[in-house]
Amino acid sequence: MAAIGVVSVNFMAHDMLNRCLTSLKQHCKNDLHFIVVDNSPIPETDLITKDHPEITAIVPRANTGFAGGCNLGISQAMEQELDYILLLNPDTWTEHDFIDILLKELENDPLLGMVGPKILRDNGQGDAVWYGGARMNWWKGGPSQVMDSRHDGDGPALAVPCLSGCAMLIKAQAIREVGMMDERYFLYYEDTDYCQRFIEKGFTLAYVPAARLIHEVSSTVGFQSRNYVYYFSRNRVWFMRRWATWYQYLVFMAFNTLIKLPGAVIVFGMLRRRPELISAYWKGYWEGLLDYKISAK
Repeated sequence: MAAIGVVSVNFMAHDMLNRCLTSLKQHCKNDLHFIVVDNSPIPETDLITKDHPEITAIVPRANTGFAGGCNLGISQAMEQELDYILLLNPDTWTEHDFIDILLKELENDPLLGMVGPKILRDNGQGDAVWYGGARMNWWKGGPSQVMDSRHDGDGPALAVPCLSGCAMLIKAQAIREVGMMDERYFLYYEDTDYCQRFIEKGFTLAYVPAARLIHEVSSTVGFQSRNYVYYFSRNRVWFMRRWATWYQYLVFMAFNTLIKLPGAVIVFGMLRRRPELISAYWKGYWEGLLDYKISAK
C-alpha cells in the first residue's frame, strides 16, 4: 500500500484541524502519515496531539507563511520516504474516501504530477462548488476557478493548468524533480506558481470531480482582511512577471493600473468604507512591481 504524507499548515485553527484529521481517519483507509506544521504565534500542538497523538508536529522558529510551512512538512515526508504528499488546508473535511480516488488517478498515469479534488464551499449543506477545475486568464492575472457545476458528477479526470493549494496530492518523485514551493510568496499564488513549475518540468495536472472535499473558505486568514488584500495584490503581480509572456503582462498591467487600482478605491473606500484595504492593495501592487528578485525562476 502506498504511503501518503498528509501535510497541514496550522495557523490558530486547531479546532478545524482536529475536525479535518478526524474526518480523514474516519473515511480514508489509506496508509496516512499526518504531519502538522504549526505557524500559530502561540503553538497549538498540545491541543492537536491531545486528540491525535500519532501526528508528527513541527513548530518552526518563525512563521514563513503557507509556502514555508508546506516545505517543512514536505521535507519531513521526504525524510520518511513516503510515496505521495497531500497538501491539505486545516479548514477542510471529507465525508468519503476522496484520497483513494485521487491516488488511483496518479498511479494510472506516469505523466501526472499532481491531482486535486472538487472542493465544495461550506454553506451549511456542503453543495456549493468552490473549486470545480480551473483555467488561466493571463490577461487579468492568472488562475480562474470554475465555481459552478459544469464538471459535476463522477466523470473522468480533467487536465487543468492549475490546482488549488487547499488540496493537492503530489507524487514524491515529482517533487524531487521540481523542488519545493517558492517561499517568497509567503501567502497566495504560491500554489499556482508551483503548478507552473510542474508543467515546466513536463508533468501534467488533473482535476478529479469524483473526489470531493468540503472547505470553510478563508477561515484562517479572513476573506478581504488586510493580509489577504496585500498578499493577493503583490503576489499576482509577482506571478505575472514570472510566467506571463511580455504582451500578456503588458495587457495585465494596463488592466490592473487603469481598472483594478481605481476600483480598489471605489470598492474598499467608498462602498465598504474600509480605507485600510486601499493602502494594503496599493502597497502590494507597488512592492510586486518594484521587487525584481521574483523574476528569477
